[in-house]
Amino acid sequence: MGWKEQDMRSALRKLEKSGRLTTVQGAVHPKFELAAVLAQSPGRNAVMFNRVEGYETRVVGNLVDRTNFSVSCGIEPTLEASLQHISRGIEHPVPAALIHDAPCREVVITDKIDIMSIMPVATFFEREAGPYITASVIAAKDPETGKRNVSMNRLLVLGPDKLMIGMSPSHHLYQLMIKAEKLGKPLEISAAIGNHPAVLVAANAYVDLGFDEFEIAGGMFGEPFELSPGVTVNVEAPAGAEFVIEAEFVPGEQYEEGPVSEFHGMYVDYGKSPVLRVKAVTHRKDAIYQTILPGKYHEHFLIGAMAIETTVLHHVRRAVPRAKAAYITEGGMGRCHAVISIAEPRPGEGQKAMFAAFAHCNLVKQVIVVDDDIPIDDPIAVEWAIAARMRAERDMIVIPGVRTDRAEALVHHGTVAKVGIFALREAESPPLAEIPRSMMEHVRQKWDSYQVRG
Repeated sequence: MGWKEQDMRSALRKLEKSGRLTTVQGAVHPKFELAAVLAQSPGRNAVMFNRVEGYETRVVGNLVDRTNFSVSCGIEPTLEASLQHISRGIEHPVPAALIHDAPCREVVITDKIDIMSIMPVATFFEREAGPYITASVIAAKDPETGKRNVSMNRLLVLGPDKLMIGMSPSHHLYQLMIKAEKLGKPLEISAAIGNHPAVLVAANAYVDLGFDEFEIAGGMFGEPFELSPGVTVNVEAPAGAEFVIEAEFVPGEQYEEGPVSEFHGMYVDYGKSPVLRVKAVTHRKDAIYQTILPGKYHEHFLIGAMAIETTVLHHVRRAVPRAKAAYITEGGMGRCHAVISIAEPRPGEGQKAMFAAFAHCNLVKQVIVVDDDIPIDDPIAVEWAIAARMRAERDMIVIPGVRTDRAEALVHHGTVAKVGIFALREAESPPLAEIPRSMMEHVRQKWDSYQVRG
């Protein structure tokens, strides 16, 4: 299969064939207008901009939602299939392969680099400092072990060959930067733009430092994920990426970012962040620039949600083996609200599942636990379980002062209150009134014969 079926273009072909690619023919400006069109595009299709003012490069956005992910990966459009597919990548990672004739290196720029003349980087929100690269998959190597780390971080364009990189001190990439500084050398990175949805989700997986997320992508593809060696840095990048920025941290240099949008849709001010010096930009000859609309928009939510729910489920199953599924809701901003189902839960297992979810991901602050007869990605079914099975005086827990992430909307001195809701069937609960399953299936099979119209 190789890079030809592992790149963004293979996903776009599948989405177009499935009617899930919208094309914008009219010209848009990269400052605010492109973002406004993405925000108001109907449905959840990927959106291709064929004309961006000042550029010949096309731009794609809204690439990832749950259905688009399923179509791109060739799996059923169900939560169960998504969990299984991403879990396969985590449980059966495949070491990456190195190739030397990669499309991401068709054009190599090492002199007179000017990021804004090479790619149409968008400006999204009026109070932000400038244009942000939002879809970059960043790879770096541990300066002590040589093991690769992959993540996604926003990049603010500061000048022709300078970028600010946004990352929390808790992030693995930040830890690698500190390691490199102690060794007296700058940390090198590659930032790949224009990637397959599986690679984007893998890069967001909550796994231990030293677990190569490109190997998770390989596990999802069922074969080695193909990488290209760096031109000016000792860090690889996806062979089929559209653009690759090669850069290194500038020791001691930081930039005061000012207000920046977060996933909860509000501005935050994180203060100073590290600066990168760009050493090279490589790209395909007819490269397509990918952007992710940040803030409170669905693609930003879902890239994180699909990765988090899969690793949450793995963590919960260590404590409660009968945990069946986990779902991070879009209403919970793709980060904060989890629903977990358990088959035949024993007393106290709902609480164990809740604590395991909180322990795994700092941003999760509400956990609802239900029986496995509840389709957890159906908000009406989950609300029904709360209404029919939860006794508020017994089945709600509020835990104040729990350590959280700096991105939490209500963080106060590094903490936030967290909530557990247990909507589990009681032994004495009356049975559900249901039409016989055999008849439901019989009707499904002969539906066309009813000649239902309208």
